[in-house]
Amino acid sequence: MAGKEADALPQWQSMNIEPKRKFKFILRLGDIPAWVVKSAGRPSITVSDGAKHQFLSHEFKFPGRVTWGDIELQLVDPINPDIAATVFNVIERAGYEVPSNWTGQNENWRKSISKRKFASDSLTDVTIQTIDSDGKKVEEWRLVNAWIKSIKYDDVSYDSEDLMTVSISLAYDFAHLESFA
Repeated sequence: MAGKEADALPQWQSMNIEPKRKFKFILRLGDIPAWVVKSAGRPSITVSDGAKHQFLSHEFKFPGRVTWGDIELQLVDPINPDIAATVFNVIERAGYEVPSNWTGQNENWRKSISKRKFASDSLTDVTIQTIDSDGKKVEEWRLVNAWIKSIKYDDVSYDSEDLMTVSISLAYDFAHLESFA
C-alpha cells in the first residue's frame, strides 16, 4: 500500500483539477448588462450563538438563527448604458418618489418603497454564476427576495483617470446554491 501512495500524483498536479477562479463569473441583475459588473460578493451566512446553558463551571452553547449577509457589488458606469440612471430608476420603480415631484393635486407623497415592487420589477432573478474555462456554469447562487439596500455613486476627481463606478449593497432573505460540477 505504501508503494502505491508514493507513486500517486498530488491532487494539484492532476490535469483534471480546475479551481474556481474569481474572475470567471457572471452576475445577472435585472436590466443591468453583465459586462459592467466589476466585482460581486457571494452570499455569507452567520449562525448566532443562540441559547447558552450554564451548569456548574461550564457553559454550553446552542446554535441560533441563520442570518444572510448583504452582498456588495461594484459596477462600472459607462455613458451608454448609463448605469447610474439605471440603478436610480430601479429605486423609483420600487416606489420612491422624489419630493420635488409632489404637488397638491396628486398623491405621490403617500407612495412608499416595498419589497414587492423591487421583486416585481427588475430584481426578480438575481444570480451569481461561477463558470469554468469552457464557459460552463460550475455553480449558481440565486438570491431570494433581493432588494437594493444602498447605492454609492463614485466621486469625481481631476487627479484620477480611474473608471467611474456605482457601488450597490443588496439585501435578500436567503439564497439557493446549485452546483453543476
